[in-house]
Amino acid sequence: MAIEIAGLADIVRKHAVERPDAAAIVYEGRTTSYAALDRAANQVANGLIAMGLKPQTRIAHLDKSSDLFFELLFGVAKANAVMVSVNWRLAPPEVLHIVNDAEAEILFVGEEYFPVIEKIRDGLKTVREIVTLGGRHGAWDSFTAWRDRQHATDPLLPARPQDTAVQFYTSGTTGLPKGAELTNANFAWMFPLW
Repeated sequence: MAIEIAGLADIVRKHAVERPDAAAIVYEGRTTSYAALDRAANQVANGLIAMGLKPQTRIAHLDKSSDLFFELLFGVAKANAVMVSVNWRLAPPEVLHIVNDAEAEILFVGEEYFPVIEKIRDGLKTVREIVTLGGRHGAWDSFTAWRDRQHATDPLLPARPQDTAVQFYTSGTTGLPKGAELTNANFAWMFPLW
């Protein structure tokens, strides 16, 4: 079965079908195959859907890159939500501005950045759930425990070419950072030969 890349979620779908055992990610001695990455992305998508997220909901991520980032990125895409990665080098007020400006409902945060979130938690206007990318922290659930409770079937939610897949933020050198969106069509255009 040939899969055409029409958006971000299709990248992992296509490779899981065509090259399931090939290495998708190698990180700190762990190798994740395309099939395993696709399965994890399905679980993330189903977890987000179970939280009641609507299409195009913003999901924030504050951590350094790891293999879990890609599970989250493709899972967010499969839920037709929008990934908002927050630069981990930013000061707490800047993190607060971006998460609030994006109107993120779920925040995934790495263990190293718990203190940042604790400082700004009362100012988070739209975040209704925090999931850690490390171990459990108080009431915050652990990503792997949360992910592993979810079904692994691809939700196959429809996504339109004009739907936003990723929202980046500018550096804010002349003011506060501003959101810049990439759509599914942007991703499909970047991979015409895949």
